[in-house]
Order: sequence, then structure tokens, then C-alpha cells
Amino acid sequence: MSTTQASNQHTVIGPRGRRIALIDRPWIGYRSVMLATPLAVSTAEEIRRVLADQLSDHPSAPLSGRIDERAGRWVPVPRAERAAHLDRVLISSGDLEPDGIEAHVGAHVAAAASDLPFVVVVGTRSICVFMSHAVGDATVLSRLMLALARADRRGLDAIASRAGTTTPLRALVRQVRPHHRQWLEQLRHPAAPPALGTPDPAEPATPPRPAFAGAVLGGPALRDLTRWRNANAPGVSLTSVLTSATYRALTEQGLNIHGGGCYTLVDIRSQLPKTEELPYGNLAKSLYLAADLSDPKVVAVAMREAVDSARAIPAIVVATATSPLRGPVLAQPHPRGAPLMFTMNSMPTLPGLSDLPWAGDSSGRRFFGVGLSAGPGGITVFALRMRDHMQLTASFDETTAAPDAVRGALETLADPASLMGRRLGSA
Repeated sequence: MSTTQASNQHTVIGPRGRRIALIDRPWIGYRSVMLATPLAVSTAEEIRRVLADQLSDHPSAPLSGRIDERAGRWVPVPRAERAAHLDRVLISSGDLEPDGIEAHVGAHVAAAASDLPFVVVVGTRSICVFMSHAVGDATVLSRLMLALARADRRGLDAIASRAGTTTPLRALVRQVRPHHRQWLEQLRHPAAPPALGTPDPAEPATPPRPAFAGAVLGGPALRDLTRWRNANAPGVSLTSVLTSATYRALTEQGLNIHGGGCYTLVDIRSQLPKTEELPYGNLAKSLYLAADLSDPKVVAVAMREAVDSARAIPAIVVATATSPLRGPVLAQPHPRGAPLMFTMNSMPTLPGLSDLPWAGDSSGRRFFGVGLSAGPGGITVFALRMRDHMQLTASFDETTAAPDAVRGALETLADPASLMGRRLGSA
């Protein structure tokens, strides 16, 4: 059996649609956003033409339809409703200034309704894409952004080649011999976050208010961070140092962050058979790392264990097998005064990022990408390495994290010399 489901994506099916694949069902209810500027982006008319063609030719493909999150199904759009559907999926906007990225994303987040697989906001020199995580992970989103920016029909069609349930199962079989002892130990003593309090049932529910913040870690700042690492924690990954620095910057701004561990995404594509095509889909798992976040050396050990043990593979298999037993993700109230859970995701690059139609020199490139807040109980920071700098993006909820505090923390990271001398230097 093939590890992809491309042959099934374009089959015409009934009005109720098809069930979302088991491997994708754990991600129902989660959404991500990516934005890039400045670009020589295709016009809204060109992008709409490509989307209309794909919708006409492949109405049953996930990108062409709607999502019924409660039923867990991809639902085709009736022919009579396709023009109105495209009006919701494609939004035109004006020019975007680099310092207006957060406001731009915030202004359009409400349009990324839960029944749409994606929404694209096209500016004169920018593109912003909101995508349901049921469609795929960051690799899929970056490829989708590239295809839309270029109005590339073949790029959109390629995303139909999706990982099926057999993909993690093949990886499990391949990795079970070298890792079975580590997996059994993980079953006996799972790495799991502690309970961070119990919501008061008498406390009135507060509507979520997702918020964003971004910053640029320039070349000089990256060199400063690297020099500190080489002097104080040789052999430790820069990601581990950045995780500790980000945690400390957030707490220094008065935010109450759980310091005993964090979540991070681990991609299993590198652990698939080398002869296989690496398909699109959800092939990354969020793992909890139990570690003292103030100490980059301890964080590095936890990160290395998560990758070397390949425990993301059985975690994906278990999540896939049990996904029919779980309903859609619902935002949970956060106990008053309880610490926030921290998620740190760092990537050296994303597929297709360098192929975007960038305009201007590399130093002026801006990328904004992060998972949308799924509730008030956490804060997520995404770090992506560009050619001359690193982009930092934070996603959180205004009801539990003050935007000025989060923004102040990221700005501290953008000029880390004082932070290192004041806090990291004592690690």
C-alpha cells in the first residue's frame, strides 16, 4: 500500500464528503498562519483563477472544500456556492508595512473561519495564509503559501499527495528494533506536564482573544548569542539556548510561565525510509520536554533525548489510533493565577521559503508564522532562520498574557547582549 493518498484525493464523492484521515484528525480545531513580505506576488485575480480551476477539476480535494469539524469530514462545495466560497477564501488587501504585520494578521484572523481549510490574504507585496492543521503541518503550509504566491496550479495539486495512516506505521516498524527499550521506558514513565491548577466553575468564562507579536533577531544579535553559547555552553544547540533565553525574557517581563518543561514539535520525516517520497500531511508531533527551562544545558539534553529516542513516532501512532475517540478541540478556561504552558518551535528553514518571489535584498525579508492560540493556557514562540536574521513570532491569548509584555520579551531577544549579561550569563 502506498504511503500517500493522492489517488483518492480527486475522486468525486457525495455531498457529505469524506472522513478526515485518522492521522489528521488529532489536529482538527488547530490553525496556523504564515505571512511573507515583500514579494512580487501574483495578483488576486490570478490566484482566484487558479483556485477556481482546481475547485472545478477536483471538488473533493481537501483544499477545495469545507471542513465539518464536529463530523470530522471534508465537505465538497456545491457548484452553485463556489463563487461565494472563493469570496471567503480569497481576500484582497492593500500594501503592508513591516511594522504593521501583527495588526494585519489580527485584522484577518476572524475571517479564517473553522469551516474553511485555508484563507489567503493577498496584498500588493505580501501574502498571508491561514490554514487548518487538519490539512497538514508547517511543511504543507509553506508549500501552500508558495503555490498561492506564484498562482501555481501544479504546486496546489502536489499538496494532494498526502501521508496516510500507513506512513507512521512504516516508521514504527523501521524504528522499533533500535528504540523499543526507550519507548517502553517512556510508556512506564511518560514525560507529561504537571496539572497547573483547576478552573473555578463559578468563574465566568472569558471569550478568547488571540493575539500575536513578532520581532527580528538580526545578524549581530545572532552572533552575540552564538558567542555566549560557545563560551558558556559549548556543544549545546543554539535552539536550546534560544529556548532558555525566550523563557527568561518572558518571565523577566512579569509573565507567569511554567518553568519545568515546554512543548516542541518533532518532525518524523527524517526517520522515514530514505527511498520513499516525503509526502505532505501531519508528520510532526508536539512533545513535552521535562527540563529546567532556565538552563540551556538541561534543555539541550531533553531535546536530544526526544529526537534520538524517536518517540514522536509511537506518539503519532497512538494519537492516530485514538483520534476517533476524541472530539474537536475546545478552548479550556485557564485557572486564575496558574502559570502558562510554553511551546518553543524552531526551524532552520521551511521547504519553499527560499523559492518565494522575494522582492528586494534578503535583509529586508520578513516572515511571520505561528500556530494560532488554541486557548488561554499557553504561549507559543516560533523561530525561523532566514539568510541574514532570525524571525521570532509569538501566539498567545490577551486574557492571560499582556501583549506589551510579550512584545517586550521578544524585543529583548532581538538585542540579547543585555539579556545575556543580566540573566543568561548566570546560567
